Amino acid sequence: MKKLIRLASLCAFIGGIVATAQAQSITISGDSLETKAISMGEFQDMHQSVVMAKAHDEKVHRYTGVSLADLLKKAGVMLGDSAKRATVKSYVIVTAADNYRAIYALSEIDPLFANRLIILANRADKKPLPSQDGPFQIIVPGEKKHARWVRQVNSIQLVVVK
Repeated sequence: MKKLIRLASLCAFIGGIVATAQAQSITISGDSLETKAISMGEFQDMHQSVVMAKAHDEKVHRYTGVSLADLLKKAGVMLGDSAKRATVKSYVIVTAADNYRAIYALSEIDPLFANRLIILANRADKKPLPSQDGPFQIIVPGEKKHARWVRQVNSIQLVVVK
């Protein structure tokens, strides 16, 4: 019986390590893209953007992370003037650890079309995101409802409408 309990504890421990390792990276995939995993280290080495936004607690917070446009470019998504025809017929699905999903039109991410900066944050008020939100969370400044502020993001998928 003790061996069975030890084995179950070891399996739970290993499962926790695997889940933590998976949560420390973002997978970007999609139509005509090679799947790319971006580790926390790579994420932190990218240009960091800061946005101020009112959160679920109705207080304004300082979020730091990488613009969604920069992440998509790193994965090979073409944005800007040369890609505008493809941009207007594409969207992105952001998925959380619990399989919650939200959709963003690529034109609301591409700086050629959009005035606001959507980021994938890993910090709020200069501290790592709390575990219930992070390690990564989509922040969409100016949204009246936070339904698209996906918490615990683990994947981003590009879809091009045919």
